[in-house]
Amino acid sequence: MRVMVTFEHRFISTPDGNVYSRGTVDYGFLSRYLAIFDEVIVLARVENVEEIPSNKKRADGPNVSFFPVPYYFGPIQFLKRHREVKTCIEKAVNAADAYILRVTGLVGTLLWRHLMKKGIPYGVEVVGDPWDVFSPGSVKTKLRPFLRRKMTWDLIRQCSAASVASYVTKYSLQKRYPSRCWSTHYSTIDLPAEIILDDSIIDKRMERIEAKINARKPIHLCFVGQMSQMYKAQDVVISAVNKCIKKGINLELVMLGDGALRGQLEEQAARLGIGDKIRFLGNVPAGQAVYEELDKSDVFVLPSRQEGLPRALIEAMARGLPCIASKVGGIPELLDDEYMVPPGKVDPLAKKIDEVVADKRKLREMSSRNLQKAQEYCIDELNKRRNEFYQKLADITERLCKSGPISDSAQETTTLKNYCYMKIR
Repeated sequence: MRVMVTFEHRFISTPDGNVYSRGTVDYGFLSRYLAIFDEVIVLARVENVEEIPSNKKRADGPNVSFFPVPYYFGPIQFLKRHREVKTCIEKAVNAADAYILRVTGLVGTLLWRHLMKKGIPYGVEVVGDPWDVFSPGSVKTKLRPFLRRKMTWDLIRQCSAASVASYVTKYSLQKRYPSRCWSTHYSTIDLPAEIILDDSIIDKRMERIEAKINARKPIHLCFVGQMSQMYKAQDVVISAVNKCIKKGINLELVMLGDGALRGQLEEQAARLGIGDKIRFLGNVPAGQAVYEELDKSDVFVLPSRQEGLPRALIEAMARGLPCIASKVGGIPELLDDEYMVPPGKVDPLAKKIDEVVADKRKLREMSSRNLQKAQEYCIDELNKRRNEFYQKLADITERLCKSGPISDSAQETTTLKNYCYMKIR
């Protein structure tokens, strides 16, 4: 059985026809679907380029191919290519046997509309929350308030009408976007057991931090996140570090990630007079290179404006790092309340950094708890739930396709509409 999976990730294609990933969605990630399905077809934006950067990984491969959507970036480019995109996605409806929408996202939403018209069953993998994605400060577009409500309403309908559903959170996204079908949960991150460090790292890290304090050397904070949008609140991290430094706290910040806003963030640091206290490393290859940077750091910070279940945070926890993050998306499932701050707020983050780095007992406690929590995201347990989801979709697709089109009337109920406007505010 062929499965088509929608992605909001943007991919790159070279003249030889090979497709490469801009991030973590490479062939290894996409081949997960082959555990149940015979072939995977990826429906996503693909940009044609002449040369491929050396740090990009192949995304296509044996039994994994792409159905490329005309490339666009941002609402203006989408409007210019709307007709081409619509035509492409209309054709995609006939290209597979089963369909999985990784939502929230425009590509998934456009395909969903055609699937509903034809009464074709589908599954959803809910990996983000549009209500948070389009929160104030996350994106700069006059369409932000409209997109926030429109995409939130669409996601509620998509989850309600799906044949099977999975969520990256245990309960957070389920509350806002409930399904009316069989559902499960699993993170998109698979932690091999070997990357979760043992308890000995705690003593080593505490000794290093104490030595730094005694030698009046800076405590190293680490941030990981792409810089194409302000979803991860990179500007907030820089402002909070500035407040701490001005207060006399000896800090340095390492920022992993790259994107169109990097220059703006570097200018912010320079304007605040802390350009020498922040190192922008750009894109660091996923895996060992990222782990090495995490291991050299003392505290991890991620005050995102929106999240599903952040890979970077889970990896930092697996390396035994004390972590501070915002109370948004699935993060409350990972951290205790006392180590979370309101999303997008500078002063609470600065206060929390100050509080944590001054308390060795708390740092030790955070490290120990994070290592234990990371064990829940080992690959074996996640694969069981993931494969069960795929199998359920395959079985339901085969059964429902034999019995005829399914009804989409459930998605238009008054109860659901009321839920949308009551719960998302």
